Amino acid sequence: MYKINNIYLLLCLSFIYKIVLSDLNVNIIDFKNQYAYRDNKCYFEKSLVVSHPDSVYGIEWYTVEPKNISLFVRLQFLYQINYTTIYSTEFFGINGTGELSFYFNALTGNSSNLTLVRSQNFFLRCLPLKEFRFEPISEYFYNFNDLKYSVYINIIGIDDNFDLPRLITENPLNFWMKISNDFGKFKLTMWGVPGNFTPLLFFYDESKLFKYNITSPYKDNISYKDSIIDRKSPEDYQMIHRFDYPQYWIKLKPKERYPYLFLTNSKFPSPKLVSSDNDGSYNYFTDLRPIRPQYYTSLLLQNYTNVFNISDNYKYNSFGIYLNGGKFAESLESNRNKLIHVECTGYNVSNIVEIPYYWGSSVSFLLFPFGYGGGNNSEFKFDITVFTTTNLSNLWIYFTIETYLYFLKGYSVEGPTFIVESSDSFSSDSNTILFRLNYSTPNGLSKIDLYLVRWPDVVDEETQSFQTIKYTSKDFSIISGDLQNGVLEFLYHNQASGDLIFKIICYDVNLKSETLFFSNRYNTFPSKNDFNPQSISNITFLFNDVNLTNDFGYNIMYLETYNVKLPFEPCLQIKPQWDNITIYGEWVNSRYEFKFFMPPNIIPGAFEYSLNSPSLNYILNTELPDEFQLNVISDRIDLMGPIVTTMHKDPSFGVAFIDNENYNISWTFTIKDYNGFNNGYVVFIGSIDNILYNVSIISPIEFSKEFTYQINITLNNNTCTSQTYSISEMVLYDRYGLNSTFFVKKGPDYNLDYTPKINPLYSIENKSLFSIETECPIGRSFIQPEIKSFDFEPKSINVGSLNRDVTFTYGISIGSGIKEYPIIYLTSTNLQTLKCIDVITTQINSTFNQYKCTLTIPYGFGLPQDIFVNLYGLIGFGAYFGFSSIKLRDKGYPFLIETSFTVLDSQSPGLITGTSPVSSEGGSFYIYGRFPPDADFTVEFSQGYSLTPSAKSGLIIKVDGVKPSNDPYTISIKNGYSKSNIFTITPIKIKYFSKCKGTPVCGGPTHGTCNDLSGCICNWEWEGEDCNSKVINKPQPSKCKGTPICGGTNHGTCDDLLGCICNSPWVGVDCNSKVIIVPQPEFNITSPTIVLNETTSSDNSETNIEALINIIAIREIDYNNKVLHIFTFDKWIYNSNNSKLSTYSSNIINKNGLTTPISVSIEYFENERTIEFAGQQFNMKPSSIKYTIYIDQYPFSTKLNQLQLIISATAKINSDSNSNSCSNKEFDNTTSESSDYVKLSLSSKSLYGRFIRRALVDSVPLSISNELLDKSLGAISDSHTSQSFIGINIPIYNKNVIIDPDFSLLLNSNPSTTNYNSICSQKPSSGLSKAKLAGIIISCCAVAIAITVATVVTIKKKRNLKKEIKVFNNKLVAMK
Repeated sequence: MYKINNIYLLLCLSFIYKIVLSDLNVNIIDFKNQYAYRDNKCYFEKSLVVSHPDSVYGIEWYTVEPKNISLFVRLQFLYQINYTTIYSTEFFGINGTGELSFYFNALTGNSSNLTLVRSQNFFLRCLPLKEFRFEPISEYFYNFNDLKYSVYINIIGIDDNFDLPRLITENPLNFWMKISNDFGKFKLTMWGVPGNFTPLLFFYDESKLFKYNITSPYKDNISYKDSIIDRKSPEDYQMIHRFDYPQYWIKLKPKERYPYLFLTNSKFPSPKLVSSDNDGSYNYFTDLRPIRPQYYTSLLLQNYTNVFNISDNYKYNSFGIYLNGGKFAESLESNRNKLIHVECTGYNVSNIVEIPYYWGSSVSFLLFPFGYGGGNNSEFKFDITVFTTTNLSNLWIYFTIETYLYFLKGYSVEGPTFIVESSDSFSSDSNTILFRLNYSTPNGLSKIDLYLVRWPDVVDEETQSFQTIKYTSKDFSIISGDLQNGVLEFLYHNQASGDLIFKIICYDVNLKSETLFFSNRYNTFPSKNDFNPQSISNITFLFNDVNLTNDFGYNIMYLETYNVKLPFEPCLQIKPQWDNITIYGEWVNSRYEFKFFMPPNIIPGAFEYSLNSPSLNYILNTELPDEFQLNVISDRIDLMGPIVTTMHKDPSFGVAFIDNENYNISWTFTIKDYNGFNNGYVVFIGSIDNILYNVSIISPIEFSKEFTYQINITLNNNTCTSQTYSISEMVLYDRYGLNSTFFVKKGPDYNLDYTPKINPLYSIENKSLFSIETECPIGRSFIQPEIKSFDFEPKSINVGSLNRDVTFTYGISIGSGIKEYPIIYLTSTNLQTLKCIDVITTQINSTFNQYKCTLTIPYGFGLPQDIFVNLYGLIGFGAYFGFSSIKLRDKGYPFLIETSFTVLDSQSPGLITGTSPVSSEGGSFYIYGRFPPDADFTVEFSQGYSLTPSAKSGLIIKVDGVKPSNDPYTISIKNGYSKSNIFTITPIKIKYFSKCKGTPVCGGPTHGTCNDLSGCICNWEWEGEDCNSKVINKPQPSKCKGTPICGGTNHGTCDDLLGCICNSPWVGVDCNSKVIIVPQPEFNITSPTIVLNETTSSDNSETNIEALINIIAIREIDYNNKVLHIFTFDKWIYNSNNSKLSTYSSNIINKNGLTTPISVSIEYFENERTIEFAGQQFNMKPSSIKYTIYIDQYPFSTKLNQLQLIISATAKINSDSNSNSCSNKEFDNTTSESSDYVKLSLSSKSLYGRFIRRALVDSVPLSISNELLDKSLGAISDSHTSQSFIGINIPIYNKNVIIDPDFSLLLNSNPSTTNYNSICSQKPSSGLSKAKLAGIIISCCAVAIAITVATVVTIKKKRNLKKEIKVFNNKLVAMK
């Protein structure tokens, strides 16, 4: 897009145009009249939305009445989307009272055929300024995003459809304010908080100033009497490296919640609250960026009368590398690659830092060893190869290394104009934006630059003031077409907030460009949604009064909007630590749910949040009533990473003389962090050869709050280099992921200024401790390493294909030794680089090493040209060596990877490269990679189900309906018969806060158990909210069973509250059973029915036990246990996940036609293993079977109903030689495991089923109940067969529920003949033949049919229920 703002310039270019009336649509945003001020004139400042079917080339405006008046006018182009353009305009109107009539003219069309079009007329009134009266109608509330206070007011005397008056203050340098219109209400906003003040109406004639008294949000109970400012740096600060900025700490001790701080007269970041002390003091931090060598700043606290003024000077030193003696050579490698080789010399570099490489509009910041061709830091050669196209669009481009500049003159290139326009796109999460562009260029697409501009700081695009480059493409995805014509996408990860404009410049290979603009404010130019506090009827939280002292977890906000869904998707924005986090709501049960994470030790008091609409309207929690607040309890604040409090070095002073083969130099650090230290690392660098020593730091005690750590570097007097070893980098992490960082080589990205850049070494004032100088023996001779071979395959690659691997091999004669092997660098025409760092070293002999490295080239990398190969970073003795592409070519080695490109075809499954975070609760997530956007593919899950993407593009896929899982699983893309790579997902386990109290929680396992939502569930003799109050005069029966009790002292011990505690290998409620090891059963491919078969007797008898478990039905019951609906399973879809896990899927369809998906996973445990379910741990015995049953959303008839899942368990013995067989049945509960059990015993063996009394209900652990249904469903029992039906009662839920029973076979020490209720028989059994087994399976199905029939009978005729089921059970008996 080429724009010219002055329409008169366009008219004198001899273009052909015609005048057309009323075709130009102009909308003036917030179009209102004005009060005169500033020399009694009106001053208008508006935004124009201009639209026309053709492109708009420029716009001007003209007055109708009064005529020929002198106006100051500025029309500033902002951005354009399709055929709609945004301008900002400001102009002075007429003197005094009057009316201004005007219209707009614009040129539209194309450069060869322009049309002059005219808008409708507009009218603005200008009235003299008058006195108003202000009345506050709300309390002050704080905007934590913009660091300002606001209050809603009434303005008495303002005319309809007039702009608001402007206010000034008596001290505008430290305090200022304004009035705005917020959905029909006037809002007064102020920056800075004076103790008292008198705002003035903005008016240049001082004799007509109107003064108003307005109450300040100043709070006199905040005292700064004990406040201090600790600079941690002397005045006239001397930097020791490029990024060694002064860091300021401010300690305050207020009487209430922390005050907000402001910096005025400064471009430095505002101080951030990062920690608190035991005495209640708050610690604020800020660092000073190198904006200019001298600075002055005033620190303005909440109390306007107490201002800390700081005036310090420090000498900023860029520590740049100064180069000279440059040599430039151009060579033509092919018909599309022009090579430019640059060599220059550098001297006496004391700090190896990032070096900016500028190539035209591209810039890359690269660290050593890239570009270092040979020598050491005393004197070295830069050796760089860059390349461009053979033709450039008639302009000069330049290549710069630090301060060294080389110009290259382009050629005149003719051709059609670059055409590019936007298309639909979507955001994958709160911080990732997908851009999709349609383009057409005969020369081929080259690169994309993205600039970020904050609204309304938009000025002339030629100067690019207030614009920051945030992204240069290197892996954009062309999803259709080719380099000349097609559609491309790219992702931008945005951390900024507020009103933003994205400026995108697309270049062809000749550096011709086209510009597009996007905005999160006027992306489609919507009217603002009327979203204000009156839209909200209630806000509650799953947990409130949350104690975050050394604890963390998830919470849920419930937003109610009068049972009406909003016309947009609201989102919750929080900033618990430093990053802005946006959570999108889900509409559930006529309200919105927002799940969010609350980290530990954050700022106490009201949790800061805002509710946002897509058009940037937001409601702050400070605007809402007290009952809508989330209260945070936190004894200490810790929002910073670990800090080094003391430091020593050895030798402590002087020079270390390296006089043996194992000489240690060392540093000792004391590290402190309230949250607890997790891990970190320190990098030391040599001042001559840049050798690096990277040392990990591990706390001797997990999450230690303070410890001392020593780091040794061992030097050999035969191979060392005389140089100084210094700390180059230090990064320390606490247990919750907060970090502190120190970098000598590179600086923090202040474009994303969210996390404080706290230096872990800030408290160490003696900076000589950072370095140790060493001296090595002289007179030694070395043979430097030398490259002897270099190759790679393939030599050409399709960077649009799925297989983009390149393998490099090179051999090096090691000479006297290699301190560091070289690194492969790949570079593109845009100065984008890749490193191949996964190097495999093979020692061929004592003098020769072979190196191999494989690199996957990113999709589209190198386009539209080829890829250069470089080799840098070989470190020998006191020197380093490197080879640019030209130097490799001169040695006869390959140096260029030829590229080609084709898009993924519709049959390709694509490639998965990553995903967004995935919750253990399931739901939705995003898959990143490369995908054919127009193909109909599915996402396959290893748990045995598949999902169709709800949204997809060439780079990203959105998947909804993911099932909950605490365990890792894999996904792949299936397109027809093709499958992509398999990608492993490790879910983030959702930990909710607990309502359980007490220390230990609920008094410990002998007192009670914890239910996170309902609180403590006390055992028999304990009561109270923490189960620590003993119940008086309450009977206390023993929970222990068995004869003898718990099997005797060898089997187990008795705890009257918990029951029997068994000794290994004994199990069971009475410790009288052992697990029977059975072979892995075969999975039934038609239904989730499993048969456990003891093929060899476990007790040397001829009696074998066989067991059958089956899912029978689901029924909906009311509060009186009346059956309302019954659902059986006609068909299951089988999927084998692996040899030990299979999944079955089915559906139930209710009378309204709604479908509820059901899935059942059956897992065989060959060995003993501990699992976690619903917040509890359970031990799985060898040869056991676990069912995981997932039931999706179900439409309950009423909120008082529940579901009941019916499972059948049948055990039978084969006892040809033993006619004295008995069966016995138990159904009871275990206190220690909070579960129910069924035990079907046959002689000395039994089938044991455990039914946990907890389930994941809507991903939250809740209590459930289990009941025996044998009487109502007519279970079969005789001397050789025992059958039970267990009903698992599931409370009402919204989304899904997961239950988790398991089964195993046991060998009992006491046979079932010893039980008084046993059923015994003298008749021998012929065993469980295949026919009989089939009979039992058919019988279970028959029972399901019977249950269905029984439901009808229950409604019509209850007395026939048992009769109907008895018929089917008789069939089961007949099959014996």
